[in-house]
Amino acid sequence: MGILLGLIVMVLLPAGLAWGICSGMRVLNPDSGRKRRILISAATAGAIPVLLPLVAMLRRGMPYGIIPVIALLALGLLIALLIGLPVAIRTTRNDFVA
Repeated sequence: MGILLGLIVMVLLPAGLAWGICSGMRVLNPDSGRKRRILISAATAGAIPVLLPLVAMLRRGMPYGIIPVIALLALGLLIALLIGLPVAIRTTRNDFVA
């Protein structure tokens, strides 16, 4: 069950966020450029899954030092690059003029 939950949080949640943010920005703000939509959606998709553990770690006062914080930030960047970016690029491939 833990593997399934990890898969959902680390893969499906960022993919859904990237798709939803790209589609929403395209409809709600048609003047925004394609690169801007891709960057915002990929960055948000990478930041959201690691935000809760990062905040929890910072609230405790970082008992294990700065290394876990850096690891979480690197994980967020990795999620943004490997999951959020391809989904955002695929979502904006066939942009329409609103």
